[in-house]
Amino acid sequence: MSMHTLNELTIHRARVLRELDQLSRTEAEASVSELDEEIISRPANTPDEGFAKLELARDLAAIDGCPNVVKLIEGALLALRH
Repeated sequence: MSMHTLNELTIHRARVLRELDQLSRTEAEASVSELDEEIISRPANTPDEGFAKLELARDLAAIDGCPNVVKLIEGALLALRH
């Protein structure tokens, strides 16, 4: 992947998700999975990168059908942003 920072990866992931209508479903899912793995594997070195990782964790918990985990992460994000 040519992008180097977690922020760049999360921005690219958001663009892929936003353009789902224009991409084939299989292509989009493969792209998002690849980006998720890359984001998960990298350490967060700044608060913004930490937020990006928490937001990904929230999204993955929502996909897995874990509403209590989603609420927990959203509460933590809210508290950390203020």
